[in-house]
Amino acid sequence: MNPAADLFALPLADSWLVVAPLRGISARVNARAVAKLATVSGDEQACAVAQLSEFFASASAPAPQPRRGEISPDFLGIITTRSCNMECVYCDFAANQSTPEILEPKTAVAAIDWMADLSAREGRQTLNVHLFGGEPLLAEDAVDIVVHRTRLAAAARGMAPVLEVATNGACSESRARFAGAYFSTVSLSMDGPEEYHDAHRRFRNSAGSFAVVERTARLLAEGAAGLNIRVCVSERNVHALGKIAEWMAKEFRPTAVDFEPLRPTRESDRDGLMPPDPHTLASSLLEAYRSASQWGVEVKYSAALREKPRICFCPLANDAVILEADGNLNACYLRKDSWESNGIDLRIGKVTQSGEVRLNPSALNRVRQLAVQPAKCQECFCRFWCAGGCRVTHSKSQSGYDNFCIQTRLITTVYLLEQLKDSEAATSLLANRHAAERLALRTSDRLADWKEA
Repeated sequence: MNPAADLFALPLADSWLVVAPLRGISARVNARAVAKLATVSGDEQACAVAQLSEFFASASAPAPQPRRGEISPDFLGIITTRSCNMECVYCDFAANQSTPEILEPKTAVAAIDWMADLSAREGRQTLNVHLFGGEPLLAEDAVDIVVHRTRLAAAARGMAPVLEVATNGACSESRARFAGAYFSTVSLSMDGPEEYHDAHRRFRNSAGSFAVVERTARLLAEGAAGLNIRVCVSERNVHALGKIAEWMAKEFRPTAVDFEPLRPTRESDRDGLMPPDPHTLASSLLEAYRSASQWGVEVKYSAALREKPRICFCPLANDAVILEADGNLNACYLRKDSWESNGIDLRIGKVTQSGEVRLNPSALNRVRQLAVQPAKCQECFCRFWCAGGCRVTHSKSQSGYDNFCIQTRLITTVYLLEQLKDSEAATSLLANRHAAERLALRTSDRLADWKEA
């Protein structure tokens, strides 16, 4: 096999970035070095380019593949209710139209015990349970049952409980303190200081929610849970990401701030809310990265996460099991009508009235095949990190680069340059719109297809 087969070359403003995703390394070089690498053969590995011998000396990890065999979810997801006490201007969960169904105790217990038994059989050290909604903390009794059953089930099997919850933070002081004490991680939705947050996230009476969410953030900052703040980025707040990140880092000292660009919905269209410009998002996110790093706070953009190569953007490729309040088991936390409208079926089983967890093997295999990346991703250097984006919300983009692809390619590139301690190159790339577009719209990043532009 040609050792250059899993290498990619990206044009910068005045140089090239060579990336080896499966080897976990990258380097900035000149065009002459890239040309030499592009023509290297197996016998020339050792002497190809002296300063880049690391690329060929380091072992390449195997490309990620769809899972096989028995189901093995990384965590059990639980939706305690689809109801919500807010009406955010971009939310398409249609919480205000949802039935106020609450997860029944016996259903929760059955699912948690199933996950605990599976985790014990596999020799895991932790029992991982994550809560989603709607607003999961609204179902207080269901949350209490999930938390305490998880702790008991873990203790009985010699494991540590790992509980996570995604919340809008519009809860009582006692609930906020409960979350800070009993959960390992709390993901709090907060879109910035008051002027930005209240432009996005409102109560049903159109009143802003900033005051109560800020109070919750401060209470969580005092608790034992790790605090992850999720920020939805629109055209309204994209220019302020640096200030938002610095403010959040100073005020709440979160573990991470996760910036997620707005995905257009009927609700956001009705409000006149637009997604951010991809180039502006990349530039502003770089400012946020630098601002927050001074406080030891990580800035994330989920499509550019690079902890390890992945075949799919979300837990769908990791045998995700999400328990709905009605007892159905799905491979995605999004509402059923979201994936059905795209012709996707993510149902994988059910918890029966008698408390039996039943999984459909053929449905599981069908879902696992959905993790396979779209054809358009094969030539993109992000294929092992972004991995094609969400299979539900990004499924209609089957060819060419859309805004999601463009911003992800730019953001991932500047993150790689920051890791190389080459901030000047990252700044220069984004300051040169032509150079940024040349990189973002490049048809193939593969080193084998390289030619100097």
